[in-house]
Amino acid sequence: MSASLSDALMRLMPCALSVCLVACAHAPADPQERLARYRQHAGPPVASIEYARNMRWEALGDQALAVWPRRDTGFLLELASPCSGLDEAGSIQLTRSEGRVHSRTDAVRVMSMSGARPMQRAPCPIMLISPIREPPADAPGELRDIDESEGGQP
Repeated sequence: MSASLSDALMRLMPCALSVCLVACAHAPADPQERLARYRQHAGPPVASIEYARNMRWEALGDQALAVWPRRDTGFLLELASPCSGLDEAGSIQLTRSEGRVHSRTDAVRVMSMSGARPMQRAPCPIMLISPIREPPADAPGELRDIDESEGGQP
């Protein structure tokens, strides 16, 4: 490698490292920070949403999650109380009736967690469903599939 190319790379390295650090610092890893950002981008609550096959989800702590029926359409689901294992769940189910998920009637059920054997867990009632008007810049985060098995009433 020529000396001038080596010098140019050495001058660019600190800039590239700075860009990487700023990018990493921009995306909040703390679920409470992510939840706060989702709330800023959420519209007024709605009574229900249409359940869609292949819906994806992201935990926002143990009392909220974002669901994505389509890549460009998301909803913030806030639960009535902390949902044991939600933030570590590998799989969840949403209860629904007549193809819709309703606030105050339907629930989230944690189906599996990494490293834990499957077990029946209590349903976690959904209190609020709010459309995400404009997703935060880093949304959606780590998305997982919703378990498609029939989710009846909680």
